[in-house]
Amino acid sequence: MSNPIGQTRSADPSRLVEDLYKAASDVPAEWAGMFRRVELGDGISIGCIQGRARSDWEMRAKSPPMFCMAVMLDGQLRTALDGGSTLDFRPGMVSLMSTGAAASGWNRFTGHSGFKMVDIRLTPDALSRLTGNAVMPLHGRLLQDCSLPGLDTFMGCTPASTGLMRVASDVLACRLETGTARHLYMRAKALEALALVLEGLAPDNAARLLPIPADRQRLLQAKALLESSYGQDWTVQALSRAVGLNEKRLQSGFQALLGLPIHAQLTQIRMDTAADMLAKGASVTETAYAVGFSSLSHFSKAFRNAKGTAPKQWAMGLCADAPLPAMRGTRAVP
Repeated sequence: MSNPIGQTRSADPSRLVEDLYKAASDVPAEWAGMFRRVELGDGISIGCIQGRARSDWEMRAKSPPMFCMAVMLDGQLRTALDGGSTLDFRPGMVSLMSTGAAASGWNRFTGHSGFKMVDIRLTPDALSRLTGNAVMPLHGRLLQDCSLPGLDTFMGCTPASTGLMRVASDVLACRLETGTARHLYMRAKALEALALVLEGLAPDNAARLLPIPADRQRLLQAKALLESSYGQDWTVQALSRAVGLNEKRLQSGFQALLGLPIHAQLTQIRMDTAADMLAKGASVTETAYAVGFSSLSHFSKAFRNAKGTAPKQWAMGLCADAPLPAMRGTRAVP
């Protein structure tokens, strides 16, 4: 979802990130400072969210017809269309939305941890020029499907490919300072992301992503065990026995359903828990042991890799994640 409801002028999808914050008077400053937008012309834009907020933020939203690809690298977002089910958007996933008419709903951004997301948007005309379709028919092709086909509105998420995760990381890491060079680089990344999404949605590839339906409950049970017992030294074998699913089906199904291998999911849960504990005043030693590390050096290395800063710096409210510099064609909001 995009624009807060109540905007009077017509909405341009290439300006959605800017409009979002100019139209909402109650946007927390810490969230507003994390957003940057790059206008690429021809109905294509990239929005970047990078930083750390200490509070959640929930908002009502409205979007004009558009196609949106959002890749989550760090953080969590829950969103829903009015009349639709809730989409739980987590790291390692790509959220896709394609609408043939205006759509409304809500977003809830989760704070208390790092947040990194890249949001690429195309107008229907831009999508049609590039793919031949003004609306992307996503219903039935996503792992988590919250579409409303009767309203010509499609939304859901599916595991992001390694290539798509790399593209999102490249966008956030871009430090080109020449306006033309930066513009060309970002446009190339937007088109590369679209190509990777189209490839992933091809019938044969999309079918391979879906876990066997009968395994879904056991896979969710495995995830719940990791979340409730993150201090335990889980192995694939131990988790397999705990949920009654053979190791091969557990590993392939876990990757398909959640977008991450089992060990990566456990590490993410541990690091998110650690970040929350440190922000609330826990010591580095206490936190490391609580999330299953016996070595402080190993914990510090894992935390820095996950959050981009040392545990002590995180505890003091210092974060290495900084918004993208405002170059030509890029605007901080507000």
